[in-house]
Amino acid sequence: MAASQLLAALNALYHHDDLKMKDEADRWLEQWQQSVEAWSVADGVLHDPNSSMEAQYFCAQTLRTKVQRDFEELPQEAVDSLRDSLLQLLIHFSKGAPPVRTQLCLALAALAVHVPAERWGEGGVVRWFAVKFSPLPPDLALPCMLELLTVLPQEVHSYKIAVRPERRRAFSGELQANTGAAFEILTSCLSQPGERTRTQVLEAFGSWLKLNEGRPLPSIAAAAAATSGGAGAGEDATAVLARHRLVEASLEGLHSTGETFHAAVDAICEVIWTTVDFNLPSPAGSGDPSSGSPNGGGSGNGPPALSRAALPLVQAIVPAIMGLRGRFSVAAGRGGSGAREGEYDDDEDSAKGMARLFCEVGEAYMSLIIEAVPAVRAPVEALLEVVAYPDFGICSMSFNFWHRLSRQLVNGLSSGGTNSSADEAAERERRRQFFQPAYERLVQLIRGRVRENESYATLSKDEKHEFRSSRDEVGDTLDDAAAVLGFGRCLSLLVEPLAALGAPPPPPPSPPPPQQGRAAANGGGNPSGDASGRGYDWRTAEAALFCIKSIHRHAISPGDASLQQLLEVLPGLPREFPQLQATVCSTIARYAKWLERSMQAGYCRPLLQQLLGLAVADLELPSGYCQPAAASAIRHLCEECGAFMGACLQDLLGLYNKVLRMGAAAGAPSGANGTLPTAEQSLLMQEEDVELIIAAVCQAVSQAAPPDQRSQAGVALLMPVLQQLRDVLAALGPPPPPPGPGVPPPAPVASSNPHLNPMVDRLAEVFGRTADSDVVAQMLMASWPVLDALMLRCAGCTKTTEHVLRTLRYGIKGAGRSAAQLLPTLLEVLPARFTATRHSAFLFIVSELVKFFGDDTSHDNTLSLILAGLITEAGRPLTSLATLTSSPDMVDDLFLLGLRALGYAPRLLLAPPGPLGADCRALVTLLDVAMIGCVMQHREANGSVLSFIARLTAPVTLARCPAAAADVLRAHLLPRAPVFVRLLLSCIAGTLPPGRVGIVSAALIGVVAFGATGPFASAGTDIASSQGLGWLTDALRAVPEVAATSSDKQAFLGAATAALRTGPVASGTGEGDMMGNGEGAPGGFYDDSGWEAACQEFADLCRRNKRARQAAQAALLPQELAAAVDNGERRRGR
Repeated sequence: MAASQLLAALNALYHHDDLKMKDEADRWLEQWQQSVEAWSVADGVLHDPNSSMEAQYFCAQTLRTKVQRDFEELPQEAVDSLRDSLLQLLIHFSKGAPPVRTQLCLALAALAVHVPAERWGEGGVVRWFAVKFSPLPPDLALPCMLELLTVLPQEVHSYKIAVRPERRRAFSGELQANTGAAFEILTSCLSQPGERTRTQVLEAFGSWLKLNEGRPLPSIAAAAAATSGGAGAGEDATAVLARHRLVEASLEGLHSTGETFHAAVDAICEVIWTTVDFNLPSPAGSGDPSSGSPNGGGSGNGPPALSRAALPLVQAIVPAIMGLRGRFSVAAGRGGSGAREGEYDDDEDSAKGMARLFCEVGEAYMSLIIEAVPAVRAPVEALLEVVAYPDFGICSMSFNFWHRLSRQLVNGLSSGGTNSSADEAAERERRRQFFQPAYERLVQLIRGRVRENESYATLSKDEKHEFRSSRDEVGDTLDDAAAVLGFGRCLSLLVEPLAALGAPPPPPPSPPPPQQGRAAANGGGNPSGDASGRGYDWRTAEAALFCIKSIHRHAISPGDASLQQLLEVLPGLPREFPQLQATVCSTIARYAKWLERSMQAGYCRPLLQQLLGLAVADLELPSGYCQPAAASAIRHLCEECGAFMGACLQDLLGLYNKVLRMGAAAGAPSGANGTLPTAEQSLLMQEEDVELIIAAVCQAVSQAAPPDQRSQAGVALLMPVLQQLRDVLAALGPPPPPPGPGVPPPAPVASSNPHLNPMVDRLAEVFGRTADSDVVAQMLMASWPVLDALMLRCAGCTKTTEHVLRTLRYGIKGAGRSAAQLLPTLLEVLPARFTATRHSAFLFIVSELVKFFGDDTSHDNTLSLILAGLITEAGRPLTSLATLTSSPDMVDDLFLLGLRALGYAPRLLLAPPGPLGADCRALVTLLDVAMIGCVMQHREANGSVLSFIARLTAPVTLARCPAAAADVLRAHLLPRAPVFVRLLLSCIAGTLPPGRVGIVSAALIGVVAFGATGPFASAGTDIASSQGLGWLTDALRAVPEVAATSSDKQAFLGAATAALRTGPVASGTGEGDMMGNGEGAPGGFYDDSGWEAACQEFADLCRRNKRARQAAQAALLPQELAAAVDNGERRRGR
């Protein structure tokens, strides 16, 4: 009956015309796969010779998933019969559908992970399979055995298999011990005929080499020696590996084509990394921290080293790979203008495989290449040939090598004091000169790849994005090349295409009409010139400038004559090409810092006004294409060179007042500034560009205005913006009356006035870009009535309230302590406005006030009252997981405020009842909300809650409070602490995503430490009677055996005990971590790596399958929270 239901559901899923029926069948099948009966039914369907292909595949997939995640459902006595049945099915389908065979192989591999070594016999899992397949004919046995040997090592690190962590580690060791047997079997398979067999052998060989994620495996070399008859006297096993038949077959496969070639490439790449030993110290002269394992491992102190014993294998590999250079050149010819006759007919995938080999050699053997001897020229030249390949995807494969080599040449050669600094400098220069021709050739090969194609305008959005990304990659590689060549030499190479164009043509007698400018911005017109056909190749010029701006970081010599000459040429480039002018402006922006250094040294003073004038002129081009780049150039010039702009201030203020009428203001009500003149209607700018100009002028005025004129200059900057806001506010009129019953509320103010929020943001830019805190305080005082009126008028509009509060926050940050005169007003008004709007940004504003005034005890009375009032009001409705989940911003800002208070003024939250703090409402509210918020899924909000718990329980918090604070914290936290421990343990067990285990571990050990004897645990304290460990013991006792055994719990408890004995580290008291950001433990107060590793182990244990995770959560969470969490998981499909 069950089998017939299954087949009917499959038939409906694949063949029914009704989509609703298909969805219902899909849901039924997913539910059925989780049932216990799926084991026997799927097995029966697969053994039925009349079952359909669809049923066979689905049932094979079902058995695979059941073995992977539900193996613990099976009684131990059923394991052997399951193994035998799967083996029979695999043999049955050896000549059947490959997808079914693959699913069965994966099922057997998963079974091997679950079943311990002793149940496979003395020879291990590999020998067990070999014995079972040996009586069968080769055409039946080989496909199955080779696919099994391929997937077995791949499943070692598969977290789809719900296995205990210690069993996963044990299986990895078992497979490494089986390496010799696997190599022996693979070697014997090489004698079988058929190209497909050879391909499968090489695929399996590469899989076993990759068993330890690319790290060198001593067992591999030992296994190779054992299967080759043993090493000679004193001969290292790695040397024997060089003569191994599998290595020889892999090298021979490089001369094949198709699948065999690609399998050989994979195998040889893994062989390459077995010759590298990351445990050896990097050779002298290597100190680049970026070079290391391809998987991010290694010592991090330089390129991986090669043991002397590995040299025979290296000497066998590298010449064979370098022998592919001629074949690669032929493939490059096919990828270019035409194909040449040759022995091979390689496609692009084959060329990519050869390029990969060249790159792997370069990166793995960096410690040899960096020695800069003639023998290393061949790999470097091969990588230059990769760079020259027409397809950028293949070309860019070499970029990581050039980056690492550059880092080695610049930062390497650290001998640890054995050589003099002069000798090191001389050796570094010798190596740099050795590789200089290669880097010069690299620059010449890639500089043209950034040129925009004539058909660029017709590309799709994704194609344009891909082209821009490729330009950025080229720019990064040019930056690496400049580090080796030096800025001057690299600049001279990059200027060559620009110089070859000659002098640009003279400008036209009159600017083109706006229509022509817009056409140029869209890529129209003559592809090699402007609409008049003067023939200037602006695309080549633009590409050259893009490359030149990419190396700006290396322009360190003030007054560099070649760079100054280049920048002086920029104003003369044709202005009728907006794309070219946009890159001109971005080049100016990149070299603004160099210009400032040069002017400091007395160079290039006239150049500033020329470049600033060019950027302003480009801002007014009739096309909007280059306005963002022009605005950015002005911003960077003002930011870096503002101190030298005294002579330009009047012009900048004129530009400032002009752009204020553009952007969002173009649609705003006219007021004191009027509307745009008719002549300027075509110069409308985007609001983002207007704000860049506002920021630029404010920064220039802050730097260039004399101290006695800064207040007046601040007024000149503020008043136009403030007047525009007054006009907007007047146009809004009074607030509408509350709607009557059944009447829908009016639309938010921002939706009917789209100019409003951008106009408010302009004031934020003025506050944020003015450097003088006293001037900002004056601006804030003058602006407060308008901001308060906007808060009142727009109380019903969440977006506008957020923008107004953001502006207020910028003002408070800019004014700092100078805002003290406004503090009483803010403390009086903000709670009322929060009550009216319940906008979480009010909490963030108060956190800024706590930051600046929290250490001043004269403000304690008012600050403690506003904290108690705001926190209590904010937390009042946050009484369930559903309300917290629906208000993540409120939760986030509430606990960020709590973190700020703990960081800057913990006494305000932990003050005993009395005149200073009327009560402990704020602390109680935060603790009650935290008991729910610690299990919410929203990443930022949950991170703030957990950071708050960790900081609250950290010793540094009470250390900065009066003695009575400890009693306050103990009175309110102790009754809640056992529940906190259970909740946090449930977060580790699976309530929260695995990425948050680190911060949960910090919060958990903080609460446990809080319950230790005395106020807090410290190093060396006897914690045998610790309440905290008692809480943790009780919580662990509740976890069922299906999730964690008694020994698992005891190990976890032991790790907690060890962490408490170690005690907190003395860090985290500075202001840099006062906020907490949800990404890690603030301050690292109990920064014990062993404890965090134990938490991660416990998390892996409880999350190994759905059954274990749900059992742990159900046992640890209160009933109402467990139901809410379960509902959330169902919605997310967990």
